[in-house]
Amino acid sequence: MLSKGVTTTATFNEAWGEERVEVVVDGDPDYSARTTRKAVELLLSDHAHPRGLLVLEQSMGVPVGYGFGASAAAAISGVYAAAAVLGLRLAKRELAYYAHVADIVEQTGLGTVSVTYDGTGAGVITRAGAPGISKFLNVVIPSGTRIVTASLAPYKKSDAISKPKTVRRINELGDRARRCVAASPTLETLALQGELFSEGLGLMTLEVRDLAKLAKASGASHASQNMIGYAVHALTTAKRADAVAAALRDSPPKPLVDVFEIGRQRAQVLKSGKSAG
Repeated sequence: MLSKGVTTTATFNEAWGEERVEVVVDGDPDYSARTTRKAVELLLSDHAHPRGLLVLEQSMGVPVGYGFGASAAAAISGVYAAAAVLGLRLAKRELAYYAHVADIVEQTGLGTVSVTYDGTGAGVITRAGAPGISKFLNVVIPSGTRIVTASLAPYKKSDAISKPKTVRRINELGDRARRCVAASPTLETLALQGELFSEGLGLMTLEVRDLAKLAKASGASHASQNMIGYAVHALTTAKRADAVAAALRDSPPKPLVDVFEIGRQRAQVLKSGKSAG
């Protein structure tokens, strides 16, 4: 998990009368936000609630559509905020289930919700499944670890996961990586397996490959393609992060570059939402 994520502010106006859900992403009311919207719709369809205008304003701390798990994070944040402002008293796992289903239905993720909703740090999914069923093995994070990312363009995940051959390859490579990390649960092993996975899957463009090489030449120990996005994430240290970021930022493709720490905060409701009568 990255140190930045998604924050959602929910407001509810019961005086509106009819039921309506609006999702505003980084100030854009026309953003599709289909995974968040689907998650909230599933939540509302299963539980009695007052009718009115529910507005979710989301602030994205990571690029959307580049393989950072932003859709999953947004859906989790959205259902947590919606439940809080509507007074729905449900367990975190129950709320995360709606985000999990939405992520699958909308084909925007690869099982990210099941570990993101209650997880921190870095590691590998050792058992796939819904929230509460999925298992996650954490690896030890050395002090001063930094992740430098460079994003070029979004990738439509449905283009990959709708192809049986690609799905088989994902499962084969993923199972191999899982076994290796389980046998040696270190950040080094995790990063190396990430490189082997992205290379083996074969979705890297020449530009993405060059960014990964540049990151390593500039001081990163490992660099892999995001799964799935035309973007890379590079593992480095606090001392070297600025140099890696500068090299990527100055490269001809001019990618969007960010520097993150490893996230240590679980998804949660920060404070009560606003409701208007």
